[in-house]
Amino acid sequence: MLFSIVIVAISILLAQIVVQRLCAKSDARRFPAPGSLVKTISGTMHVRRMGSGDPAILLEAGIAASSLNWGILQPQVAELVSTFSYDRAGFGWSPSSGGPCTLPRMSADLHDLVAALKIPRPYVLVGHSFGGYILRVYAQHFSGELAGVILVDPLTPEEWTDPTTAQRWQLRRGVWFSRAGAVLGSLGVIRFCLWLLQRGSSGAPRSVLGAFGSKASQTVRRILGELAKLPPPTLRLIRERWSNGKFFWTMARYIQSLPACAAEASCCEIPAHIPVTVISGAHQPADRMVEHKAMAAHSLHGKHIVAAKSAHWIHLDQPELIVEAFREMAVKLNELKNQNSTAI
Repeated sequence: MLFSIVIVAISILLAQIVVQRLCAKSDARRFPAPGSLVKTISGTMHVRRMGSGDPAILLEAGIAASSLNWGILQPQVAELVSTFSYDRAGFGWSPSSGGPCTLPRMSADLHDLVAALKIPRPYVLVGHSFGGYILRVYAQHFSGELAGVILVDPLTPEEWTDPTTAQRWQLRRGVWFSRAGAVLGSLGVIRFCLWLLQRGSSGAPRSVLGAFGSKASQTVRRILGELAKLPPPTLRLIRERWSNGKFFWTMARYIQSLPACAAEASCCEIPAHIPVTVISGAHQPADRMVEHKAMAAHSLHGKHIVAAKSAHWIHLDQPELIVEAFREMAVKLNELKNQNSTAI
C-alpha cells in the first residue's frame, strides 16, 4: 500500500514538472524579452533602451528586482534622454552566471555592459535600495565616467554590515523562503497561484503563503501591493518571470550575500566631486535619515530629499522626484560644459 502511494506521488510530481516545463516554453513564445540581449565580456545581459539624447541615464534595480521594476519611471525619463535598464545575471531575461554575488563583480558586469552599448560619457546612474551598494563601488572605480548619481531610498552599509540576531533570522527565513519558492516554481505551484490571483481567487495562494509563516505572508503581500502599481503589461511579464525557479534561486543567493555586500560597500565612498542626490522614503527611521543625509553631504554637490508621499519604492509612488533630480544634474552638467568651452 505504502509503495503504491509513493509511486503515485512520484508520478504526480513528474507530471507537474513536465507541465511546468511545457508552460515555460509556451511563455517564452508568448512573452518575449521586452528589450534585447547584449553580449559583453562577462556574459549576456538583457537591456531595455528607451529615448535618445545625453546625458544617458542607467537604472540599477533593487536586490531581487529587474528592469521591469522601472516600468513607470523609465518612460518618463526617456522623454528627455537615452535611458537604460537591465537585468543582473539570473534575474529577468539575463542568464544566470553561477558566480558569487559580490559588489566588485556586479560593478564590473555593469561597466562591461556600458562598454558593449557604447554609452557616451559622462552618464548618470540611478540606484534603488541594494542598487546603491553597487553604485558606491562603481563610482569609486569609474568616477571619471560619471555626471552624477541618484540614490533612491538606498540601503546603507550600517544596516547590514553587522546584522543583529533578529536580522540574521530574517536573512535565514528569506533564503529558506526563496529556495522553497524555487522548488515550488519547478513544480508549477507558483504559476498556479499567480494564475489564481490574476483571476481574483486568493484562497489557495493564501494557504500556500500561510505555510511559510505570517512574516513571509506579510512580506509577499506588501511586495505584490507595490508591484500592483505597475502597468498591467509589465505585471504580466513579472508573473511570467516569477513562474520559474531561476528567479528564486538567484534571490536566495543575493539575500545570503547581503552582509558581505554591506561590508564591501562600507569600504567605498562615492568620490566627493560627483554630484549625488539621495531621495529617502518618509518611512525611514531617524538613524537611516542621518545616514542618507551623510551620503549626500559627502558630495561637494550633494542634495538630500525626503519623499513625503512614499515608502521604499519611491520610483513607483513619486517618480517625478527622480525625474526632477535628473533634470537638475543635467542642467549643471550643461553649465559646466559651457564654462569649459568659454574658457577655451
